[in-house]
Amino acid sequence: MPSVPESDWKLFRKLQSELTNKACESIFKQVNDIANVRAGKEHQSYLDLYNLIKKEDTRIAEMFNNPTRNNVILKIVTLRKSEVLSNEQLQMFSEQTQEFVNRILNL
Repeated sequence: MPSVPESDWKLFRKLQSELTNKACESIFKQVNDIANVRAGKEHQSYLDLYNLIKKEDTRIAEMFNNPTRNNVILKIVTLRKSEVLSNEQLQMFSEQTQEFVNRILNL
């Protein structure tokens, strides 16, 4: 897979902290939902939390671990698919990157 243009790489790095925070906040909301209805089913709620963290840890890794110019396009696809990257943010990337992301997501 070809690397993204330098400007897209720099933009991803610039947005990375904001996007990480947004992804984590989404997870915290899910944790709160589970925790708020745990009365009388504490063990099941614990198992639900455990499974959520395992699943979301994998998703966070796909979006953010070890970004390089060669793999950042796939990270952008995952971010968009997960609705962490907004349409407006996607439009900040080059037309080439937008077209690739949209083609992969069939938009």
